Amino acid sequence: MPRTVLIAIDASPARTAIVALARRYCRPDEHELHVLLAIDPSFAVHRSPGLFSAEELDQYPAACDEQRQAEQAMAQALQALREAGFTCVGSTEPGQPVEVIVASAQVLDCELIIMGHRHLSRLGRLLDPSVSSKVIDRVQVPVLVAVAEG
Repeated sequence: MPRTVLIAIDASPARTAIVALARRYCRPDEHELHVLLAIDPSFAVHRSPGLFSAEELDQYPAACDEQRQAEQAMAQALQALREAGFTCVGSTEPGQPVEVIVASAQVLDCELIIMGHRHLSRLGRLLDPSVSSKVIDRVQVPVLVAVAEG
């Protein structure tokens, strides 16, 4: 039975490094990959991907754009992983990233989480630790962190 790996991405260019790390350390015949993108609830227009109504586009243009970017990032990540031979599923979930990642890791009973890391200043880390730091503190499985250049 394939072992489950949770890959937490966002819509930033850093997702490329996260997907590359998954392709490097996971094996298509050994791992089932679950790609997760948490989207701020205030930008989650609806749960199902696809077209937006004229009313949604008119009333919530920024939210529609944010959700569209999230859906595009998910599609690109899934395509890259499937091209490498992986069995994978993806979901875009509304919620705060730490909460969504931790809850998904528990539900999936995953053996590994792969995610990115933002470079914060010392003051920034003190005032608000990174998402990856918060996840590491709350899960009982290894977390492999992709550090994007830049």
